Amino acid sequence: MSSSKLLILVLLAPLADGGCKGIDCGTGTIERNGTCEPADTTVGTAACGPFTMLEGDQCVPQFPPTQCDPTTTMPNTDPTTGVVTCIGTGGGGCSAPFACPTPTSGKQTICGQLYNFEDNSEFADANATGAQCSTATTTGPCALQIQPYDAVAYGNDPTGTAPLASDAVYIDDCGRYRVPNITLSGGPFVALGIDDAGQPLGPAGVTNTTGVAMPQTPNAAVASFEAFVVPQATTDEWTSTGGPMLSDGIYVGIFRAHACDATGTCTGDKFATQGGVTFTKSGATEPANDYYFMAETTHDHIDPAATATSINGTGLLTGASVNDSLVYSGTGGITDTVNCKWETHAAASLANIVFLQVYRPTNFSFNTTCSQ
Repeated sequence: MSSSKLLILVLLAPLADGGCKGIDCGTGTIERNGTCEPADTTVGTAACGPFTMLEGDQCVPQFPPTQCDPTTTMPNTDPTTGVVTCIGTGGGGCSAPFACPTPTSGKQTICGQLYNFEDNSEFADANATGAQCSTATTTGPCALQIQPYDAVAYGNDPTGTAPLASDAVYIDDCGRYRVPNITLSGGPFVALGIDDAGQPLGPAGVTNTTGVAMPQTPNAAVASFEAFVVPQATTDEWTSTGGPMLSDGIYVGIFRAHACDATGTCTGDKFATQGGVTFTKSGATEPANDYYFMAETTHDHIDPAATATSINGTGLLTGASVNDSLVYSGTGGITDTVNCKWETHAAASLANIVFLQVYRPTNFSFNTTCSQ
C-alpha cells in the first residue's frame, strides 16, 4: 500500500469512530446536535402548556402530584389548573370545602347542594355540622334518597325505569350530596331523582318526587349542581292560586340572569333571576300550558294573568314531553339580543313529579360571546 493511501485511512479512522460513539455529557447538560448544552436551554419558540413548565427538555406539571390519605380525606381536582386538593371527610361545618372527585374512567360524578325551592334556602338541618347522614330521619336532608337515571328513559317511564349503577350516594346534614361513579347508559342526559327514602313515588313526606338533569359526560366530575326539594304544601299552593295540578306533571324553568362558562364562572351573581321571560317551544309561546308567579322572590303564589316571569324568574309548564327533544327555551329578558339568547333544553311534565331546569343566557351563535 502506498504511503499516500495509508495517510488517508489514518485521517478517516477518527471520523468513522466518531460516527458510532455518542457524546458523554456531564450532569446538568444534555446532548443537542453533537454538543453538550445546559439542560434548561431554550432552543425554540415552542412554549409549555398552561400550568406546566420546562424541566430539562420536557414540559412537566408546575404542581407535583398530591397523594391524599383515603381514610380521612378525598381528592378534589380543580378542572382548570389540575391541582389536587385533599379535602377532609370529617364534617367541618356547612361552609367547609366539599370534595367532588374525578370519577373512574368512563363514568360521571355529580355533586352539589339541595335547596328548598319554595323559599330558595339551602335545605339543611337547623344545627347542621356537616356530618354524613348515617340513619334515615323524618325531616331534613337525611330523610332523602338520590338516585341517578337515564333521563330519557326516566321521562318515558318514571316508575318502571331502574336507576343507573353508582357508588354509594353521600348526603350530609348540610344538604350537600355526591353521586359518585355513575355508570352511564350512553344516552344524551343523566337525571337525578330525589324523594323520601323508602317512600313510593309521590308527594308524601318531606318532598314531592323531584328531578334534575344534565348531559351525560364520561370522565367528568360536575360540582355545585343544584337539586331541589318541593314540599307538597308548595305545589298545593300553586294549584289553589290558579296553577297546574301535580297529577298533570309540572316542569319548572328557572331563568337566571347571567351567563356562566364550563367552569361555573358567571358574568354576575349566579343565582340572580330574570323577569320578563316567556316559555317557548320550537320558538313559539305556549299560552295554554304555561304559568307564572306573582311579583315575589319566593315560589308561593301563581298569578293567573301573568304571561312572563316575575322577579323570581320562574315559570311552570305542563304538556311537555321528553320526546320533543331540545326545543324548549324562552323569549324576552335578554338585553343583548345580538350576542345572547336563552339556552335550549329538553323538558318533561311527568305525572306527580316536579322536574326542574335552570336556563341561562348563552352565545347567540358560534361567533358571538354572550356577556350578559
